[in-house]
Amino acid sequence: MEQDSDWNQRIAKRVGHEVARARQHLTDDRGRRMSAQTLADRCAALGHPLDRSVIAKLEKGIRQTVSVADLLVLAEALELPPLALVFPVGYEDETEVLPGRLEHPVTGLRWASGEGVLPAREGDRSAAARWRETAIFWIRKLLKDEETIRYNRQRAKDHWIRVATADSPEAREAYERMARAADEQVADQAEIVERWRTELQAERGLHAETPPLHGEVPGNLLNSPGGPRSNY
Repeated sequence: MEQDSDWNQRIAKRVGHEVARARQHLTDDRGRRMSAQTLADRCAALGHPLDRSVIAKLEKGIRQTVSVADLLVLAEALELPPLALVFPVGYEDETEVLPGRLEHPVTGLRWASGEGVLPAREGDRSAAARWRETAIFWIRKLLKDEETIRYNRQRAKDHWIRVATADSPEAREAYERMARAADEQVADQAEIVERWRTELQAERGLHAETPPLHGEVPGNLLNSPGGPRSNY
């Protein structure tokens, strides 16, 4: 198949468009919209300098390519997840996820983040099966289970608070039953997760020790009720 020579340029143009869009929503210390120079300074501070003129060319769609290094640093400088610069979720109904292939931006996002696969095309029905054998699939499942434990732990904590503030012995007794049941559920789930974590490390050779959660993403893409409760 002949390579689509414009594919790199179209990706760069899309990223540039999203960079420009993101700058409109960020302000400097004086309350002014973030300038290209400020963005360039942020990129330099992160260890990957991008000249203001380079950013301007990217936003205007003149630059032919954008590297993964550029993408990661620009995203951090703009306080965005990197894939937000590739898939215009919430802004468009479809986007080009592969040369000539249009899909919903959320479909592309799920695929790129390892949450799902692209819709099967004729002649290839095994992508989902292959995806379920990847390390990212198993670690994502582990993360989702950990989120569920956090949610249930918070639920148990809420029940114990209600025990302490109940206005009658009957209500206190009911809340205590729910709290103890929630505590037992968390303990059982945690034991299962730790056993499974050990199996992933021993049988699949995966690094299954997950880092602490650094802030919750509201309505995260895992569609899990887990994590600290948010205001969103």
